[in-house]
Amino acid sequence: MQENLAGRSTAAVQGWCPTGWRPMQAQDGWIVRIRPHCASVSAQQWLVLAELALSHAHPEIELTRLGNVQLRGVSEAHLSTVHSALLQAHLLPADADVDQAPAVHCTPFYRLGDPTHALAVLLTQTVQTQLSPKALHGRGLEALPSKFGLVVDDSRRRLSGMGTDLCLWVGDDGRYGLGLGDSGNGYGFDNVDDAVAAAVDVALWFAQKRMAFTPAPTRLKKLRMPDGLDLPCLNQAERFSDGPGLAEAEERTGPVLPGLLQDGRRVMGAPLGRIDAAAMYRVVRHMPSQAEIRVTPWRSLLFDAESPACQIAAAEPAYWIAQADDARLRVSACTGAPRCTQALVPVQELALWLAPQVPEKAHLHLSACAKCCALPPEATAALLAVTGADHQITESADPAASQAVFHVCSPDRIANPVAQISPQALSNKPSQISKLIYDLHI
Repeated sequence: MQENLAGRSTAAVQGWCPTGWRPMQAQDGWIVRIRPHCASVSAQQWLVLAELALSHAHPEIELTRLGNVQLRGVSEAHLSTVHSALLQAHLLPADADVDQAPAVHCTPFYRLGDPTHALAVLLTQTVQTQLSPKALHGRGLEALPSKFGLVVDDSRRRLSGMGTDLCLWVGDDGRYGLGLGDSGNGYGFDNVDDAVAAAVDVALWFAQKRMAFTPAPTRLKKLRMPDGLDLPCLNQAERFSDGPGLAEAEERTGPVLPGLLQDGRRVMGAPLGRIDAAAMYRVVRHMPSQAEIRVTPWRSLLFDAESPACQIAAAEPAYWIAQADDARLRVSACTGAPRCTQALVPVQELALWLAPQVPEKAHLHLSACAKCCALPPEATAALLAVTGADHQITESADPAASQAVFHVCSPDRIANPVAQISPQALSNKPSQISKLIYDLHI
């Protein structure tokens, strides 16, 4: 296989995310992640993904919280076949070095050729040529960590809560903004070239500064920045705090929920961010090959509401979430047993089982171990599976010390659970979760 897939990684590699050229090995097989260009995946490409999932991986397509798409459970024997098919479908770049450049995530709400789309295209091209591992090595710098990422947004700033390192957007006045992590510092530019050049310069500054630390920080926000970076590209820009119009934008941040949008498009969610591959196949098999279905950063897809594909998806509510009040939006879960070596219990089916009992405006996250992986920012309550040796609360403890129980806790205080309950008790009487969530917040 080409360059041995550019060096595969295992789940133990700290701070590294899988890509198509550098898949990650997990308990249940290899994870192969695709980063859609400008959030766009064509019908033909979705068909390839669905067929690969059904034949060479787990029969589902996973959506990540940054708008990526991934196959999970790919066996060693099928890894080369999957990789070749993704290359042929142009779901992966032909160059492994390009695939390992920092990710550029894009709002899915642009129109082809508009300023936001043009910004995303230019930024992606520039990042791939100037911030790839090979390009940085030529400057005497180490490759940027895979968690380092950039986002392109429009004037509504709906992606401002994604927590990426650099954010660029097009304002209503036609000017361009650049935000640095969550520092609150922002810079305004009159043209797209200056904005993109400034983003690259800041990334190069980070690549150089992080080399002085052990371990090197993986995110811009983990490196203490001065009040204003002394970079020529920023010194010549208009500086602002919190961004022009950001106060108004913050009122609109948060996930764009499933449903019909004002522009005639529709957001369709996937339960727990996992699309049934057979259901996806049924949606796309009769679509024009180049028709788009875009990926959102909220584990959902953006359809043309009038397309037959959207109507097919809406007719299969077991596999798709069409409305903002669907209870399945109130739960999330990690991979769980048996796919993760550290998982103590299966959690995905239990999460969907509990969903109707989760109160409105609450969000319950289930973690199959105490690490609390995949915890979303909207979570208001968490269930963490622990073994008998990890119990910190003796009252009402399960008699079997080795049997896993869930700690009930607030997401910002996972080390201080307020109650515990066994998975069996929740399965037998899911309505108990309502009282546990209520008790957590009184």
